[in-house]
Amino acid sequence: MIDLHTHILPGVDDGVQRVEDALLMAEDAAEQGVTLMVATPHLFWGERNALSVAQIREGVAQLNALIEAKGIPLKVLPGCEIPLSADLLARLERGEWMPLGGETRTVLVEPPWHEWHAWSAEVLHSLIESGWTVVLAHPERHSIFQRNLALLEELVAMNVHLQATASSLIPGRSSPKTARCAYDLLERQLVSVVASDCHDVTGRRCDMREAYQTLQRAFGQRIAKMLTTTVPQALLRGEKVDLAQIWQKGATDESRWKRFLRAVLRRETDDG
Repeated sequence: MIDLHTHILPGVDDGVQRVEDALLMAEDAAEQGVTLMVATPHLFWGERNALSVAQIREGVAQLNALIEAKGIPLKVLPGCEIPLSADLLARLERGEWMPLGGETRTVLVEPPWHEWHAWSAEVLHSLIESGWTVVLAHPERHSIFQRNLALLEELVAMNVHLQATASSLIPGRSSPKTARCAYDLLERQLVSVVASDCHDVTGRRCDMREAYQTLQRAFGQRIAKMLTTTVPQALLRGEKVDLAQIWQKGATDESRWKRFLRAVLRRETDDG
């Protein structure tokens, strides 16, 4: 599997703080079947100076050397979680902010938590028109989207890709509103990628294996592999990803018992 959204780079944001914990996170992810992670730290955090592209590249290079030295079968690529701002495109074009993998045209964009600005959709549209591929981070966790799925449908129609968080799909790992929104997005076939957004080795750990198993039970092996391996790989290669192709054999073709299983999973998760 490929995990496109992680906070494995130590000591730069609210993710892991110690190198030792970053190595534990890498080891845990590898044991789950993850072979590639993208380090996507927040560019701005607390009182710290803004994180630079050079700092991210250097930190990832040092971390990969330690991972290799320990014999962990995992590679980390550079990236960042970019805040949705009015000058996002300009900063990308100047090389101030980094795409996923460091050299692609795919960006992981974090939406605002409380207010969807009038210019937000236009910024995303301008990115796409300029040849960038946009992955919107964890929309199921945002109240502005939980209350308005139609807004996400509009963004997907504009070719924005939605990244759901692994823990949002696992019973008992997220709030009822978050879980309900995640499953609604899956049912509507709007999700392109599932990633862990792991921050530590305990509470917000890498849950990719369990998320894969949950997707496999509820939507079948093809969808599980698509969302955790095939699509992330394509995005890192700069390939065009068609949402209709991802879900072409999705829920509409499934048997009654799988639809029932999804309802059970949704109820268990909501009760968490």
